[in-house]
Amino acid sequence: MDRINFVYNPIVPGEKLQKDEEGVRFDSIYYKQIIGSLKYLTTTRPDVMFVVSLINRYMEHPMKIHLQATKKDLKILKMNS
Repeated sequence: MDRINFVYNPIVPGEKLQKDEEGVRFDSIYYKQIIGSLKYLTTTRPDVMFVVSLINRYMEHPMKIHLQATKKDLKILKMNS
């Protein structure tokens, strides 16, 4: 993620994350590691806490759409660093 485009909103306004039974599954272990790192960062960055709480709901069966939302949150952190 060294060469990423910056974003200003951690989530798309009006878009809801939901369970996607027919979507592309993603490795749950890798997803849990990313979420754990983001949870650690919420102690110093409370502005990302809401998004982390949303994407945390899908840790058991993450789909590609959930990973995309997680990457968008990481882009916010990269922009503000």
